[in-house]
Amino acid sequence: MTKAIQTIDTLSLFKGIATAHNAGVSALDVIKGHIETLRKGEITMGKSVKTCAYRVQCVDAYAQAFPKTAKKTRDNYVTAVVDAVNNGTEFSFSASKGKAKAKGNTEKDASIFPLLAKLFSHEDFKTAMADVESGFENDEGSIVDIIQSMLESEGYEIKE
Repeated sequence: MTKAIQTIDTLSLFKGIATAHNAGVSALDVIKGHIETLRKGEITMGKSVKTCAYRVQCVDAYAQAFPKTAKKTRDNYVTAVVDAVNNGTEFSFSASKGKAKAKGNTEKDASIFPLLAKLFSHEDFKTAMADVESGFENDEGSIVDIIQSMLESEGYEIKE
């Protein structure tokens, strides 16, 4: 059985999603319908505008529909669309508001977790952690010792 080739005007669908989103809650059915069309068309959106034409189309559509909205907010909207298209997650306006801070966190959170979150999103984090893991597996010391050694070899002074 051969699969029928279907052409989908993804650009129009993404523009429809962004325009409907800008129109408000009454447009939720339009957004969900367009997302369903993308799913049925087996569209998969990539993680980056550098590697995915669909994501570029969606980002551009949101930039046109929300010209006065901050880029970070528009990126949250795009992420909600990507999640809905790729994972079948139901699109909602609240899903496009970004991740809320954990209960109890404030701007002046003194715990280590905001620092770890920032580190985790750094482009070199996984490479550094692979080096730490390798050192640990080769019995080069505890994880803390290995990290301290790495930092000191890069010229950082560690105060305990």
